[in-house]
Amino acid sequence: MLLSESRADPQQGVPLPLLLREDCSSTLPSITERRSGEMLHIERIGYWVPERTFSVEEMRESLGFTQNQVRLYTRFLGLDRIAVAREHELGDLLVAAGEQALAGVDRSAVRHVIHAYTLQFTPPPGGRLLAEVQDRLGLPHASAFGLTHQNCVAGLYGLQVARLLLEDEPDDAKVLVLTGDKVMSSLVQVLPDTTIMGEAAAAYVAGKDPRGHRVIGSALRAEGRFYQCLDLSDELSAEYKRCYPELLADVMREAMRSAGVKGGDIACVIPHNVNRMSWKKVLGDLGIAAEKAYLDNIPKYGHCFASDPFINLRSARAEERVKPGDVAILVGAGLGASFASTVVEIGEGVPE
Repeated sequence: MLLSESRADPQQGVPLPLLLREDCSSTLPSITERRSGEMLHIERIGYWVPERTFSVEEMRESLGFTQNQVRLYTRFLGLDRIAVAREHELGDLLVAAGEQALAGVDRSAVRHVIHAYTLQFTPPPGGRLLAEVQDRLGLPHASAFGLTHQNCVAGLYGLQVARLLLEDEPDDAKVLVLTGDKVMSSLVQVLPDTTIMGEAAAAYVAGKDPRGHRVIGSALRAEGRFYQCLDLSDELSAEYKRCYPELLADVMREAMRSAGVKGGDIACVIPHNVNRMSWKKVLGDLGIAAEKAYLDNIPKYGHCFASDPFINLRSARAEERVKPGDVAILVGAGLGASFASTVVEIGEGVPE
């Protein structure tokens, strides 16, 4: 769901202006979830990144960077190497991540497939990307659709959609959520003074198996006044940069509130891979120690759109940065602007 700059008065059917507070927040409520009874679990996670990555210096000419810009993105923002899948199509990325996530899963139980993506694209005539991915994954029986307009938080929003889809399904039913984008133009590879986009894919199986990571709270906030993304006026662009840390902290605070936890309960923060800046302030405001942020993949891959939190969660679990019983918080932001956060209790893992 995309929340816009105005709301309709249910009595009059006319838009009401979105009222903005001086503290960067709006009167538009966020979407929060706290569910009792059966909970959603992230049962398995898979991801794919290219074997070869390129340093920012190696990409300097193709990105049109000066040497000073290289220093900005590496020394200050914390990027080093960028995942670039030049020899692979988007479908290849999604299938590779999906196969890893589906290892050991009864594929007949997968009732729905969602591709949560950022970049708007038009397939060639006759192109059936998601149908082809389904066939390659052995899931032709499942319903399938794309989920977008939340940009780089589409994958996190996919958890809420998956929960709704499973409400009327048998207990053993699953939803496969795929995330991944290909950079089709240099115009979308760089977010000025912020990050460089990488190419990767992630996949997760959502279901009700209690051995998975239990989703215990979530929040989604959309700030529609920034809908023009990279075409914002100078004034709105400056406002977005000023408000960004506060808006990010707000959605994390709301997710923790919906989960019934506080900053001191968080064992690990699993963020997007935009850059290293701002996290000390954001986490300090929430009472979370800065060293609890998992930032290890920022210099390895760059910002891989909606895939980041799931790549990072699997990496953090493999490195034992989080262990069964720990509470972790996933968080991301998307241009436009959307902010999403999900709180999970780490499970023991579903065996293959």
